Amino acid sequence: MRKYSDKFLNQSNKLKFAKIGFEFEFYMKDLSYYKTMELLNIELDPVKVWGFRQYHSDFTPDEKNFKIEPDLSGGSNMVELVTGPLDYYDAKYYLIKIAKFIQKYGYTNEKSSIHFNLSFNGEEKNLNDLNILKLVLNTDEDEIYRCYPSRKDNVYAKSVKKVIPYKEYDFFNIPISVVKNNLRMPNDKYYGINFININNDKETQRLEFRYIGGKDYEKNIGQLIYFMDRFVINVYDAIDVDFDAEDATKLEEYLETNIALFKNFSKYDNFIVDFPTIQIQIDQNSNYDVVAAYYPKIYNKVYSLIDATNGLKECLINYVTTTQVMEVVDASIKTTSLVKGYDLINCKGEGIFEDCFFVGSEITNSQMSKSKLQQCDVSSSKVLNCRVEASSLTNCYFMEGYLNGDMFGGVLRSGKLGPYATLDSEVKVVTDYDNFFDTKFDESPLKGTDKGVMKGYGKSFPKKWSI
Repeated sequence: MRKYSDKFLNQSNKLKFAKIGFEFEFYMKDLSYYKTMELLNIELDPVKVWGFRQYHSDFTPDEKNFKIEPDLSGGSNMVELVTGPLDYYDAKYYLIKIAKFIQKYGYTNEKSSIHFNLSFNGEEKNLNDLNILKLVLNTDEDEIYRCYPSRKDNVYAKSVKKVIPYKEYDFFNIPISVVKNNLRMPNDKYYGINFININNDKETQRLEFRYIGGKDYEKNIGQLIYFMDRFVINVYDAIDVDFDAEDATKLEEYLETNIALFKNFSKYDNFIVDFPTIQIQIDQNSNYDVVAAYYPKIYNKVYSLIDATNGLKECLINYVTTTQVMEVVDASIKTTSLVKGYDLINCKGEGIFEDCFFVGSEITNSQMSKSKLQQCDVSSSKVLNCRVEASSLTNCYFMEGYLNGDMFGGVLRSGKLGPYATLDSEVKVVTDYDNFFDTKFDESPLKGTDKGVMKGYGKSFPKKWSI
């Protein structure tokens, strides 16, 4: 790290053009939400910090107006402080100030993170001209994970290397131009680098770096500054430049490793050797000839499951021919990317899941959407638009689903309750108008642009850069 830091001394010509905004996730200690906001206004003066009771409010921060609001995804005590886009030296100043504030008045845990939103001033650099593949290849994720180990395989900051296509290829000598032309950006934001907004107009375009976080991230300010600088320089160096020989070598090494692995999956005999503790069945039949006959039909989905998880082993995978459903039984699953469209039976899971059917499983620190849960125990997770039957949710965030089970603590944001649903006294039932933080608000009806604003602490501003 020191060697790279030395380079920063001669990189001010790049850093000075950066525009950087931050999203700080942290927890309040013993102070009320109102008091926390009051102290922030004192500490960050002349910047004004506006308080909101609404999760993901419409308020758009700028360089003189930040906002703080509940981050319900982290439980009832987590807040998110969002800055506007700042010139580089102002960004460094407020990064230090806010980190010290969190040290003094708050705390962080494994659910906490800080996001860096990056663009450039004026006409110096335009993200529309970003060589995405070059940036991906030159992002040293190993260095990041050494400093923030809890972010490795984190489902909200997945490895950006996964955006490089390889699965469709069954040969080794792939022209670089083919890969470059088939690079597909992820359609969700939960990668170490979120590219979703790079093609916006100049005023709102940005990259979001989501790698940094974990317990006590605020305590090593030098490290935060280091990675902020590194992100800026890496992006600057990847704009309006061609793919060079060094980039090509890195790409070839990546492709060789991953294509070889995927190619092995095309043959059942190879799978048996590589994954001896994973048993495959067809309609609960493990006969070699039966599985081998069906394997060409299912190996892509088997590969997708293993590729999206970390160290999957000692489980049973059963393919149901009548429904074309793949059941995963007795597995311990930690996802590194989205797992979608599987039945998970008697499993232990952690990660991001969509359109899955969980039966008799234990799920923690996860996000589940558009899924069904039956006789499951779920803790410290987001449960979004799911049908929950005969299951228990502990310290979860529940939204837009059907709950016919037990909920202990956590946040009930919206949804329907079934006849056998129970909520204990610790569950926070909230809406846009609810007094979430147990402070006093203006009780008069709030309409239009005043929706969700704490009395005396908020107003609407023209939208500039919504982060």
